[in-house]
Amino acid sequence: MPAWWLVPEVTLMRINGGSGPVQARLRRRNRSPMAAASIADLFDESRRKIRAMERLLRTYSPLADEGFSMASIRDLVVHVNDDVVSRHAFELASSLAADLGAGLMAVLVAAPVNAGVGLSAETASLAQQLAQAQRRTLLGIGDRLAAGARQRHDLAVDVRCVDGDPVEVLQSHARAADLLITSQRDPAREGGLSTGQSARLLVGAACPVLTVPYVGLPAAEAVSGEAAPLRRALVAWADTRESARAVRDALPLLARASHVELVSFAKDGQSDGSSQRRAALERMVTYLARHGVQALPTLLSQAEASVGERMRRGGVPDVAVAEALLSHAADMHADFIVMGGYGHSRLWELVLGGVTRTMLETMTVPVLMSH
Repeated sequence: MPAWWLVPEVTLMRINGGSGPVQARLRRRNRSPMAAASIADLFDESRRKIRAMERLLRTYSPLADEGFSMASIRDLVVHVNDDVVSRHAFELASSLAADLGAGLMAVLVAAPVNAGVGLSAETASLAQQLAQAQRRTLLGIGDRLAAGARQRHDLAVDVRCVDGDPVEVLQSHARAADLLITSQRDPAREGGLSTGQSARLLVGAACPVLTVPYVGLPAAEAVSGEAAPLRRALVAWADTRESARAVRDALPLLARASHVELVSFAKDGQSDGSSQRRAALERMVTYLARHGVQALPTLLSQAEASVGERMRRGGVPDVAVAEALLSHAADMHADFIVMGGYGHSRLWELVLGGVTRTMLETMTVPVLMSH
């Protein structure tokens, strides 16, 4: 709706330089000093109305409704390294790209083959042939997936095949992306990324990482009654930097969700901790509301694990929290989880938080993590 329709004739006279039939009528009707003052007042009032209307238009612009904002997702990168597990991640990535109007790049990483020092000429030649065959196989998978996306979504996919370490290659491509989509490793197959690779990628990635479980994606209608993917979100809130980063990174996805639930945990018997957690939840609910996301706050109780439970879980802390999150996600029919990724490098070892490691190993729905 144009803002100029509210402008009275006197404002048009000022804007157009005081010429024309409208201005002539105004000059004939307003020759006294008092009339001139009234005209100036009207002009100031009109200018205030125009500015108010411009602010209103910026707030409720159709472009804002379509996701064109500073926080919008415009570029997606998906990792493809097999024809089974990676297909789930690619299907989710192509659906999201089509729904968001974003670009999609499929990155296929071929493992480097040692064909140099220490090998005979015959062995080196065989290694090079194996490397070329691997690249042809990956490119064939990428081309078939891209053709399917073009047919289903009318989406052009940029397919790249790169030699190197998968984590390093994906980290490099993620620096020019808004969202990186990967697959969980299937224990019975070679597709996807292992827990260690996902951890390294998460700690070093410059954008959020959405990991798709190897069990695949159930039909969106069957899970949440929604035709499009990622419409029911469970946000794991812990009042930490990592959790806040994950929420901000997920805002474009949360804004398009039909249901968002903000979940936090408080230990049994600690009333002070419960009140602090509840206050933190309310602050985040207010923050999300200002970004157009209506979230339902939920505070769950966390019982102290017994010695037997800690021994059964191998001493990994907070496993019960990850299990409770997955259980609550099933109860509320969530089709993705948003959470902070916790981990740091200690000497030459990557140490993951208990919840992060457990989610990477046992996820049943896609999980978006930010470090």
